[in-house]
Amino acid sequence: MNSFLSTTTNRRAALSFLYSSSLSDNLERVLFEIDANPQLDGVKPFADISSLSYFPGENEVLLMLGSILRLVSIDVGERGVSIIRSTLCSNSDHDVQAVFDYVKNQYGDAEATTLSFGLVLGLMGKYNEAEKYIRCLLKELPPDHEDIAACYHDLGEILDKKGDYDSSLQSHQKALEIMLQTRRPDHPDIATSYNSVAAVQVKTGNYTEALESFRKAFEIWRQAFGENHPNIALCLSDMAGIYQISGKFAEGLDCLKLALRIRQYHLPANHPDIADTHNNIGLLYFTLDQLDLALEHFNMSLKIKQICLPPNHPDIAMTLSNM
Repeated sequence: MNSFLSTTTNRRAALSFLYSSSLSDNLERVLFEIDANPQLDGVKPFADISSLSYFPGENEVLLMLGSILRLVSIDVGERGVSIIRSTLCSNSDHDVQAVFDYVKNQYGDAEATTLSFGLVLGLMGKYNEAEKYIRCLLKELPPDHEDIAACYHDLGEILDKKGDYDSSLQSHQKALEIMLQTRRPDHPDIATSYNSVAAVQVKTGNYTEALESFRKAFEIWRQAFGENHPNIALCLSDMAGIYQISGKFAEGLDCLKLALRIRQYHLPANHPDIADTHNNIGLLYFTLDQLDLALEHFNMSLKIKQICLPPNHPDIAMTLSNM
């Protein structure tokens, strides 16, 4: 949770508040039932603050900012009230911690505090819930808040996952617009935003615009990190895909060769990304009717995939089919 949560051990009091509140057409009454074990190691603190409350009879319990709740069930009770049952989790809970560590590694500590819930929902495939949460954040945060651009970026990612590419593109372009106004022109975050815009432009068939966006991302990353950074390889691979669609196979091949060199420098020899790059190079050589070189790269791709993937993985079948 990104705020403190006031609760009560008095169910009757909670229902009284619930039923006495006004209800508009687009809202529903929800009762949260939380199982909180104070003896659980690593759990965020919570306390009975009845003695400090203006209304001691409410039996108020305050849950700490950052508390993690695990959903148990959702049911409909009397008078149409939705009952959401959950348990208070330890910060070191194995399943939860793995997701939050991933979020922090991917997005940084700052975003993992404000946007963590929306990001976790997205990682769980709960795209509708993630979209609602991020849109609520956009309404609640001040217009000059440092996380506004990140909110629009993450909203764009969620909408992309939902297949709403037009709305996704609008969100990514809004994020880019804010970043261009609030960051220096060569900031790596702007490159990330250009890259996200380009990825959606590809899906909407705007290949010329996508290639230009990828080139802008490439140039900023090159200036910021040098020509041997993994982000450069990512951008080159994406550009190669556009060149292939556009029939510019030689240009695409050049991009993939550079991407392969960078990935071989940074990644383990049997990494799946290296296998995928070999496979894509093989496809372009096949298109150019250079069959010996195509087979060479297909074989290298297959060798890696047979090491790092299960025997029945569909990627292995795909490479065998290409051969």
